[in-house]
Amino acid sequence: MENSDKGKKNKPEMSEMTFRNYLFLISFAICLFVALLNINYLVGYLGIFMNIITPVLIGLGISFVLNIPMSFIERHFLTFMEKFKNKKNKDLSKTKRVIAITITFVLMLGIIAAIITFIVPQVSESVNTLIDKLPGYIDSFNTLVDQGLAFFGLPAALWNDLTIQWDELWGQFGGLVINSVPEIFNVTKSVTTGIVNIVMGIVISIYLLADKEKLLALKDKLIYAYIRKDRADFIQDVSITANQVFHGFIAGQLTEAFILGTLCTIGLAILQIPYALLIGVLVGMTSVIPVFGAFLGAVPSGFILLVVNPFYCLIFVIYIVVLQQIETNVIYPRVVGSSVGLSGLWVLIGMIIGGSLFGILGTILGIPTFAVIYAVFRKITNERIIKKTMSDID
Repeated sequence: MENSDKGKKNKPEMSEMTFRNYLFLISFAICLFVALLNINYLVGYLGIFMNIITPVLIGLGISFVLNIPMSFIERHFLTFMEKFKNKKNKDLSKTKRVIAITITFVLMLGIIAAIITFIVPQVSESVNTLIDKLPGYIDSFNTLVDQGLAFFGLPAALWNDLTIQWDELWGQFGGLVINSVPEIFNVTKSVTTGIVNIVMGIVISIYLLADKEKLLALKDKLIYAYIRKDRADFIQDVSITANQVFHGFIAGQLTEAFILGTLCTIGLAILQIPYALLIGVLVGMTSVIPVFGAFLGAVPSGFILLVVNPFYCLIFVIYIVVLQQIETNVIYPRVVGSSVGLSGLWVLIGMIIGGSLFGILGTILGIPTFAVIYAVFRKITNERIIKKTMSDID
């Protein structure tokens, strides 16, 4: 009897924590199986949910970007308000925040108004001029190609075949445009919905900027209330790293795009290249995309100049290559700095994965996202190596 009692005592019993873990795994497996069986309904409900929270996501994005100039204004221009108190002997922090938000939105509206007033009309005029002169440019380009074929002794039928194929392609494109007319209503509806979401997002961003300290404190309370402390500390470290990386990357990337577009416009204007402002705006807008953005804007710009005058295209290609080298070696390291902290290989991997999953937005934000993942994984790996080394020493 004693031996049997000892056997029962030595037999391991399932603890309450182990039982909970098994129960959680079984429940998770059942939920996953049910979700896979109803994946179509799940995707549909997910789309409805995304449409509902789109204004909130837009508001988060706007507030995240505008928090950069707002914080700069508070730190450098409104610090004197901390010394004053109102009649009820309370500080003026809320008043300072309201003033900072107002100045930030006024600056943003001023920039948008300046773009609409000065840049958009000139770009529109350049586009209209290009459209009006495009037939003449094409005729001149055809003449130049005929002269080149004659000079090199190539058969004229080669260019005629290319012209016929081009006409067929253009006709197919025209038919595609005509067939897509019924989709105009859907596009208009989407644009209207997008405008409404943007307006609601702006309103939400104002509330987020005004109460960002309270919202961050609430986030911390929820994390530490429902998550184990070591895991909550880990989430906080990840949040701090993500905030630093994204702030540095977004601010630096926008600044770099503005500098690159401005330098492109000024340089082409000095070189007396036509449509300098149009090309500069195009290059600056595409430069928001890291690494290859300037070249993406240079391709249609080079095609426009090729039709206008091949010599202009050659000058532009040389200039954009030189400017890209300056941007890679001088502007980007100084403006964006070490906010990303990734080598060229990981930058390309982040762009490819982000672009494949979320398109252009994923291409832009894939790099800082991958930088955060890389930093967190590197930190975890280093901590595990240190713990393993200490255990081996002990």
